[in-house]
Amino acid sequence: MALLRQLRNPRCLWPTIPRLPASIVHGARRSFCDGEEVPKWAARYPPRFFDFKAFREGLREKKDSLSEAELREVRREYALPPPEGWTVLHFLERMEFGDGAEDVANLFESWKEFISQSPRDIMRIPDITPKQRRNLDKYITLFNHGLWPRISAEDFQERFAGKPLAREGQAWEPEEDDKLLMLAGPGEQGGYDVTFGDPWIYISWELQRREEDVHARYVELVVKTTERSTKHELAITKASRPLHMHRKFRMIPADLYIVPTEENFPLATPSFKLPKAFEKYRQDVF
Repeated sequence: MALLRQLRNPRCLWPTIPRLPASIVHGARRSFCDGEEVPKWAARYPPRFFDFKAFREGLREKKDSLSEAELREVRREYALPPPEGWTVLHFLERMEFGDGAEDVANLFESWKEFISQSPRDIMRIPDITPKQRRNLDKYITLFNHGLWPRISAEDFQERFAGKPLAREGQAWEPEEDDKLLMLAGPGEQGGYDVTFGDPWIYISWELQRREEDVHARYVELVVKTTERSTKHELAITKASRPLHMHRKFRMIPADLYIVPTEENFPLATPSFKLPKAFEKYRQDVF
């Protein structure tokens, strides 16, 4: 009966509801990780319901901070070593950081901690100008990509040359020609279908050769053979003549015709015949 009376009178349940921190319930500062500051209106009229929106925001901020800390540790582990004789202060002087270089250098205990900074970490450095922040972000990025400080052309080529492919620059073998024809075939036969799209980058990786070399070899094996076995026609019609001539045409532009060699494109025997019904309309003068 006592429990029934409490259910009929909701005010009796109010003392049993636990008080929630002001950072979780509705308040002026909607953050899950706020301090113990409680606004006067929240202290006088404490909310009775849990603030799920502030809880979600706090949970998201916590996850972001954990992932950022994990990425920071990865960057520190794989940070590039400094050049010989370089320190954080020497780095700042070489990039012409300006005033406050020594104060900024003293903020970091090690080189890895300095060179592994993200743009968000650079924004937390106190007492520096926006220009100094931009320059610091720029030169740290260049250093991590191997583009600063300047190196010789030989070192640059050696650093960014990449790894050569296994069959690059070598003579073609009959087995490779057969594999090239198979890879260039339709998809039903296990190929990449060269008639659809641009699959040469995949075929070049399969053959461990450059894309240009693979395409040139395919032209020699297939395209030239097909064109040489086919007869072609070449016709220069009156369609190249301007349809409208008047005084504003100071000079008729020259026509350029690119005619392939007969070695690869043999010409067919001329067999054009004009029907008798159209002979009266023929004009032999171009």
